[in-house]
Amino acid sequence: MYEIVEAEEWIGLLVGTEESIDFAALQYLRDKLEGKLDPEIGGIIISIIDAKIVSEGVILPLPGDVQVYYVVRYKMLVFKPVQLEVVRGIVREAREIGIFVDLGPIDGFVYRNQIMDEPVEFLPERRGFKGVNTGRIIEINDVVRARITQIGKDRKGYGLRIGMTMRQPYLGKEEWIRGGS
Repeated sequence: MYEIVEAEEWIGLLVGTEESIDFAALQYLRDKLEGKLDPEIGGIIISIIDAKIVSEGVILPLPGDVQVYYVVRYKMLVFKPVQLEVVRGIVREAREIGIFVDLGPIDGFVYRNQIMDEPVEFLPERRGFKGVNTGRIIEINDVVRARITQIGKDRKGYGLRIGMTMRQPYLGKEEWIRGGS
């Protein structure tokens, strides 16, 4: 789910910037935050939309520090996956253990036993899977719908891991949902 979140924090900016102070704050926040996981928010920051300085500048008496510190209030667009949310994505990669689905800002993963309501066979030459009973094939670049079943941090703690299923009604490859094979 995408959400607009407002926040406020202290930032340090170099004295004598050419652009307006609000623009400098916006650029600083974009460089620092966009594309990062914020554990406090529980999502990935997609974009800093707006930033306004809301305090007078403060110079700290630290040797060699030439920054002026301001309180900035800003808005950001955040992708916050929600447990049991149905998402739409494109199959980006297929491996023996399952498929990776591009959800936009992050990939989700569907284990092979969660792809269909039947056993599946991995097709390395097609980079996809085939249903043993129906012969349905899912491969790279297919558009799918899946339900988020697990949300957690990746092993390094920098990003999110999204586990999904496609074994419920109205989930799976979109042409299957519409009644195709």
